[in-house]
Amino acid sequence: MLSAISLRRLSQATATAALGFAMLAAIGTDPAQAVNLKTFNISGNFAPAALDGSVGLSVNLANASFNGTYTVDVDQLPASSSFVNLTSWTVNLVNDNTILRTLSNSLAGNTAYIQENILAFADAGLLTKQNHDLYSLELYFDRNFIGTGSTNDGKFLDNSNLGSFQSSGITAVSFAKSEPVPEPQTFAGTVVVTTIGLWLKRKQKA
Repeated sequence: MLSAISLRRLSQATATAALGFAMLAAIGTDPAQAVNLKTFNISGNFAPAALDGSVGLSVNLANASFNGTYTVDVDQLPASSSFVNLTSWTVNLVNDNTILRTLSNSLAGNTAYIQENILAFADAGLLTKQNHDLYSLELYFDRNFIGTGSTNDGKFLDNSNLGSFQSSGITAVSFAKSEPVPEPQTFAGTVVVTTIGLWLKRKQKA
């Protein structure tokens, strides 16, 4: 049976998320300008148990993990007073090597952004009328977040109408890490330096 406290916390979290998504949807697109796109790896783990009263996906995410990538214009960071939309992203929610849900820019209703210290991936389908879902993965990093960092603070919020049943609840994030994807030339440079080093050692021994 859902406790009054759990229901109140879920309602407050849902209302906050809905307000944030509504504000994001109202933001216009800036005129075309030069951008500095960088791709980051994102990964992390969920807490051992969902919030009391949770049902459906939130419960299944207990002790689960997430991983993926996202791309953002880093010249717009840190986003101290505005939303900076991610240009692309794919984040898988995984349990026992099974993908339970994917959050991606290729899915209708999905959105993702950085705002102050928050990195969020969400489906605001209930607001956009593109589907019947409202869920989000929100990660809270240190202030002046620019794409690199780790945190023990975050949550997955779920309030989805899957047709045959309602999936709702909150699962805390126990750890998350965001770091740049190594650029190809970095790998190439490392290989060249290593090869030259080995060649010089062999030449000295000869």
